[in-house]
Amino acid sequence: MKTLLIALALTAASSAFAAGDTQEATPYTNSKAQAHGEEHKQARPATGAKKTKDGSTARGEGSGVQDTSKSEARGQDKANEREAKPHKETSPGTTPK
Repeated sequence: MKTLLIALALTAASSAFAAGDTQEATPYTNSKAQAHGEEHKQARPATGAKKTKDGSTARGEGSGVQDTSKSEARGQDKANEREAKPHKETSPGTTPK
């Protein structure tokens, strides 16, 4: 039992030591790709902050402003059409629809 615990402790310690110098732990900061990306970032035009419609969120949720997409509007229209159709009254012994 004691040797099993020692073996587990050594395995955990060795894996923690080995993971210390991976590329994710210490990324390269002076590579050609990094420099190229930084050049592109500096060349991008600066844009201002996105204005909100009512101060709550970027899309204006919570303001009571109706903002439905075409697909949402079409789905609601189809639901309204279904409700407008006359429904058959269920009689005893049948499955209701």
